[in-house]
Amino acid sequence: MKEAIYLVVAAALGFGSAFQVSLLTAMGRERGSTEAAWVSLLASVTGAATILSIRALRGDAPILPGPFDRWALVAAVGCVAAASLALSLRGLPLYYGITGLFGMAFLVTAPVITPTLGIGLFVSATLAGQLVGAVWLDHIGALGAEEHPIDPVRLAGVAALFLGVILIRAR
Repeated sequence: MKEAIYLVVAAALGFGSAFQVSLLTAMGRERGSTEAAWVSLLASVTGAATILSIRALRGDAPILPGPFDRWALVAAVGCVAAASLALSLRGLPLYYGITGLFGMAFLVTAPVITPTLGIGLFVSATLAGQLVGAVWLDHIGALGAEEHPIDPVRLAGVAALFLGVILIRAR
């Protein structure tokens, strides 16, 4: 049961990664690719600092070298990152600010579930979710992207990747 839940989580992380690419692409059209990466990284730092600060407030101090083992400094870094994110988003839709949170979810979750699934199964499930998300986002032309309708060939590609996940799981 645990493995099945972890497989679903890995696939959801992959789907989120596809959505992150869609957001980055849309931002890149408006500001440039490096600027889109900047916004994404600020959101990631804000997310990481928030998680570490909440954990510290619950009695679980960050396991980082000094001075970052102090939650107040981590919280301050998060506040600076959040303010920088807000300033960087001026003139853009605010939902672009979630871009880095998808990467953050991946970075926080991978070390938790990979020991159970193994690297191969984790990566294949993530890629399967990413491909499903990408094909669907292409189909609807998400965030102004060119539409690429789902057709039998694309479905066969998705099915082939899912077959790969099944074969890797078969160990």
